[in-house]
Amino acid sequence: MHRAPRIHAGIVALAVATLGLTGCAADEAPTQRTETTADDAEPTPLGFIPITDRRTGHLDDGTNWTVMLPQVQGGDPQVRAAFNGELDAILVKLTGQPSGNGLTIGDGGLGTAERSRAIVGARTVSGVVIVLSNAKGAAHPNVNVETVVVDGRTGEVIDEPFEDAERARGVLSGLAAAHDPTGRLRDGATSSDFTSWIPLPEGLHVYVSVPHVMGDYVPVTIPWNKVSGLLSADARQVLVG
Repeated sequence: MHRAPRIHAGIVALAVATLGLTGCAADEAPTQRTETTADDAEPTPLGFIPITDRRTGHLDDGTNWTVMLPQVQGGDPQVRAAFNGELDAILVKLTGQPSGNGLTIGDGGLGTAERSRAIVGARTVSGVVIVLSNAKGAAHPNVNVETVVVDGRTGEVIDEPFEDAERARGVLSGLAAAHDPTGRLRDGATSSDFTSWIPLPEGLHVYVSVPHVMGDYVPVTIPWNKVSGLLSADARQVLVG
């Protein structure tokens, strides 16, 4: 039986994120915006311009952060508000919970090319947030990755693109290992649920969760012809065309 991808109106997330940033708990300082950097000089076919917005903030337990948050300018106002609101909500998720011993949170990366960014495709607008969190007295920092994908025409979030999520996870485990250029996934050292992903022209780009010793996440692009059969019809139309 056909099942549409689970979607929800990103405009709701905008309201939630706004509350999280302006109506903070007693021990949380509002996030500050200090600068914006355009990632592309020209608007994309959907009319959006990817940018990164510098955000800083702190909690009373000593947690503090300075990160470049992906956003977009231009394009459809409703879609823009939905997308930017979803990224605001991700920032709240990554920074808003006191840890008890304080965290220092900054921009993270995976290899030389993977950084926080917004990606505007033919039909979608996607965002990747990669941060590095370091707790006081911890042996090492940890990388965290969060993603969001919205329909570039409606602003609806696509958070479950697969027809059968359980089956898709099993198939993706094998496909990710086969297409991992680093070879780190060949021993099956992952329990990833494949919830962090973005669509790229060449395929489904997934961030596979692995033990810290292996780098926390392994980014892998799986060609569309390998995964299109796992997608629901609605998701396939938006992501692949």
